[in-house]
Formats: sequence, structure tokens, C-alpha cells
Amino acid sequence: MSALPQPSSAHSGPSPARSPGAAARREAVRQAFFDAARALFAEAGYAGVTLRRVGERCGYSAAAIYRHFEDKSALLFELCAQDWVRLAQALATAREGCQPGRTLPAVFQAYLDWAMANRHGYHLMLMMGLPAEAERAIDQRWRQRFPQDPVGAVLEACVQDLQAAGGIATHHLPEDVADALWTAAHGLAALEITFEHLPREHWQPLAHRQHVLLDALLRGFAPSPPT
Repeated sequence: MSALPQPSSAHSGPSPARSPGAAARREAVRQAFFDAARALFAEAGYAGVTLRRVGERCGYSAAAIYRHFEDKSALLFELCAQDWVRLAQALATAREGCQPGRTLPAVFQAYLDWAMANRHGYHLMLMMGLPAEAERAIDQRWRQRFPQDPVGAVLEACVQDLQAAGGIATHHLPEDVADALWTAAHGLAALEITFEHLPREHWQPLAHRQHVLLDALLRGFAPSPPT
């Protein structure tokens, strides 16, 4: 059973009937907006992106994009929410493919693999500094869409797996261990993305740093040896 919760819908009430073709076309248009927005955010940052520019990038008028998103923060939220669910699904898949005692290393690896393969999306989700007003608007939407954080839920489930297997002391709260592991994974990913174009003659490879850090954390959370 996957630990990944289903995000709640941001809309209530019955949806108007649409033909399958119309729904597919609408989704294709939205995906074009998402692709253009990711590219623009990577090039120009939050301040340099407007809905008009996103529309122009993929050949649509400003009126067309405003039919899908009320403002820039709404578009950015949808971009991040889409990738957040994809990241959570990647972690859940990694967890489901392992024995309980091995889920945490596998999910830690899956987190870094996803971040490295989706650098622009990861930067948007967790590394882009936003104006306070945009942060508040996105946070409000986030709490409505994700009553339970899907990424955190998978990490906590992995901690519980390892506690049941005797690898993590049971007096540690799963959410505390998950927070520490998430901090470590994000730190590795953020450093790798931030400094990807700089020379690294004195850096150990990411896989080595990942192994050392995860090993240290798991040793710190392990049960004390009997005296």
C-alpha cells in the first residue's frame, strides 16, 4: 500500500461535462503553459516572468492564459503542485519496491535522482525566493490542495518501516527523523544544483557525499547497543 495521499481538489461541486477531445485539448494547452513557464522562470526568475510572456512563449494570447490562471502566483502554484506530486510518486514507487529495512536508503536515492533529473522544477519548488505576497498566496493554495504533505508522508512511512525493522530507535518521532532526512536530502540537492557550473576539483562525488551523510544520520538514530 502506498503512503502517498491523494491531493484534495481545489474545486467543489460537479464539473461541467466536456467531451474527451475538449478535455485533452485543454490539458495540452495547460501543459504548453507549464513548459513555457518553467523555461521562463529558469531564465528570468520570478520577477522576470509575466503571464503575457508565458503566453507569448508558446504562441497564445494574454487572454488565453488568463482563462486558465488568475495570476502569476496561481500559475507558479500549479507548476509546483504538479511536480510535488510527481516527486512524491517517485518516492512511493521506490518504497514499494524494497524490503522494509531498505526503504529509507532507496527513497533517499530516489529523492536525489528526481531532483537531479528535474533541476528546474526542483528549483521552482524549493529554491526560488519569492516576494512575501506571492509566498502567502501560494501557501494558502498549498494548504487547501495538500492537507497532508505527500512527500513528507512517504518519508515518515519509511522511518516507520525502519523502526519496525529495528534500524531506528522507537523513541524518535517519525516526523522528527523524516525532517532531518529531508533536510539532508535537500541540502545535497540544493548544493548540487546551485554549484553545477563551478569547478569541483576538491568535491567528493554526490554519491559519496550522499552515502556518508545518510550513514551518519542512520547511525545517530539507531537504537543504543545493549550494555
